[in-house]
Amino acid sequence: MESQKMHLWHVMLRCFKKGNSAKDAADEIFTVYGSGTTTIRTVRDWFKKFRAGNFEFKDENCSGRPATTDTDIIKTVLTENPRYSVREIVNATNIPKTTVHKHRYEVWVPHLLTETGLMNRFHHDNARPHVSRKAWDVLPHPPYSPDLAPSDYYLFLSLKNSLRGKSFKSIGEIKTHLDEYRFEEDNIKMNILEGTVY
Repeated sequence: MESQKMHLWHVMLRCFKKGNSAKDAADEIFTVYGSGTTTIRTVRDWFKKFRAGNFEFKDENCSGRPATTDTDIIKTVLTENPRYSVREIVNATNIPKTTVHKHRYEVWVPHLLTETGLMNRFHHDNARPHVSRKAWDVLPHPPYSPDLAPSDYYLFLSLKNSLRGKSFKSIGEIKTHLDEYRFEEDNIKMNILEGTVY
């Protein structure tokens, strides 16, 4: 790759010394070597350097922040103690808080998943193979409007009203109340729910 860049640099320098314009040099390079070898912008940049008297091939030191990867450092710290907070990681590594936060909460799996872990995952997108495998009856709703779920129109408001002012002393009492709530619903209320479904 470096030898190809060096070769193209020599071609550009030869075109510059012949008095060609940057566009003519780029056209010549595209004709001989193909259009993917360089860009007109690159040729113009080199011609600008040549006009300034800079005939060095080496790249100049670029300004700006150098590209570094902090991901490995953060993963090492989290491997030692997965419960570290962002602040604790910042104190341990001296990496900026925003960088730690971005890497801390990105989606990555810190360990290999076991067969049990893979089986306990839930993936549901209403695709026929997923629904038929479990033999589920899925309540249809507009697929691209998750904010318009039919359960929001009636079910949760009604359930919230039935729970208002009640306190429960055990899980069994909660289950009993929910069973009674389900059976007390009359057909009119269920028809309201069905009317919101497309």
